[in-house]
Amino acid sequence: MSNSPLILLPPSEGKLSGGDGPPIDLSSISFEQLSPARELMIKALGQLSGKPRVAQKMLGVKGIALEKARTDNAAISSSPTALAIERYTGVMYDSIDHVSLDDSAKKVFGENTIIMSGLLGVLRPFDLIPSYKLKMGAKLRRNKACSAIWKPLVTKVLAEIAEDRVVWDLLPNEHSAAWEPSKLTIRNRFTVKFLEKSAEGQFRTINHWSKALKGALIRHLVSNPEAAGSTDLVPELLANFSHPEGYEYRPELSNEFDGATELLFVKELS
Repeated sequence: MSNSPLILLPPSEGKLSGGDGPPIDLSSISFEQLSPARELMIKALGQLSGKPRVAQKMLGVKGIALEKARTDNAAISSSPTALAIERYTGVMYDSIDHVSLDDSAKKVFGENTIIMSGLLGVLRPFDLIPSYKLKMGAKLRRNKACSAIWKPLVTKVLAEIAEDRVVWDLLPNEHSAAWEPSKLTIRNRFTVKFLEKSAEGQFRTINHWSKALKGALIRHLVSNPEAAGSTDLVPELLANFSHPEGYEYRPELSNEFDGATELLFVKELS
């Protein structure tokens, strides 16, 4: 049993091009038992990306972005790789800023963070992966969404590594569809929501900027793994979380939702 938290993250839409690592080696990516499924997904994506109209519908982009995505997807097996934490360049990953973590926090982050991927199922931050374009909700094989294809496989993997642990579920709905929390035996599952409270007392959910806010929270979790991995210590951990944008943990607003404890952070607007 691990006392460290298990942190579940989505990938990012934005990805670094190129890389200086060798071509992808499925046997070297975490959770090698997923290799057969990964191989099928890579093959299917390459084939469908070769058909312009099919690719546009599947990938949800057009023009130059579509051409780049088709080129990347056709060369997945031969293109250079980069660490997943460097390949993913979205707002949340920029906010995590893993290079500035101290060695201890960086180790916790690398060993206890799981990234969901429409192409590869689940992986760890320091796995070497190529550039690709594929959303978890895209329909790839047998007209099924990637999330539906991966769901039984990912659930089995997570069930093995999450047993009796605290899980921080920072996944959006699209990626939440790729696993079944109810099939896991875990200590607790936390989700988070960031709100703004107007001077009139009205609450508004923050969407885009929540990615940056989650990045700051992740830094706090991996810097305090013992507390982040203990249900009893989480309230104190979050009370000491000082976000630069002024969001504060509000335990009185937190609630149980869909089998998880939803933690709310609020910024008071003047």
